[in-house]
Amino acid sequence: MEDNIHAIRAVGLPFTVHGPFTHDGLGSRFETKRKAAVELHRRTVRVAAELGGESYIVHPDLARKRRPWSPRVAAALERSFDELRAVQEETGLPILVENMPFNGHSHYASPGDLDLQGLDLALDVGHAAITGTLDKWLSDPMATLRVLHLHDNRGYNADDDHDAVGTGAIDPERALATARAAGATIVLEHKNEADVLASLEHLRIRGLLPLAVG
Repeated sequence: MEDNIHAIRAVGLPFTVHGPFTHDGLGSRFETKRKAAVELHRRTVRVAAELGGESYIVHPDLARKRRPWSPRVAAALERSFDELRAVQEETGLPILVENMPFNGHSHYASPGDLDLQGLDLALDVGHAAITGTLDKWLSDPMATLRVLHLHDNRGYNADDDHDAVGTGAIDPERALATARAAGATIVLEHKNEADVLASLEHLRIRGLLPLAVG
């Protein structure tokens, strides 16, 4: 945490905060586990707000193995979102829910899968490409788009590689236009600096710069 605080103060740029991966915590059938996941996010949101973050992103659920749709899990997730909305109101920091990759592994892979209970959307373009729902998200996300995560992969049913933009199956042009129209922050979400630089170069060549990169 201290290293992150030092980096934020040294760079002095606007930033978003990605919350801890709680996997099935927010949608757990066990109320004690669900509440513990909400409490973990509550503590982290407060720190993010104190540091001046622009928004805070949560993963809904992401299981290791495919599983059938569960109304019980969906209801637990929506209870968690409602409780996080109270945290949002308390801190003034927007809390966003991110769409997940891998069909059958999450209850939030397509627009309208869940009621976000007043929270907004962080749209991950790569995740949407993997689930085959990118066109749906860009046509009508059924939520307010605040942040767009941009990276590349091989498309439907591929791995979540977070490759450099322009090296896979995803055409970024429409996604960027949608984000700009919504006034959303655009984040190049990669695993290393080389892919960030390669993405910027690809976007420059395509005439898709400048970006409001978060």
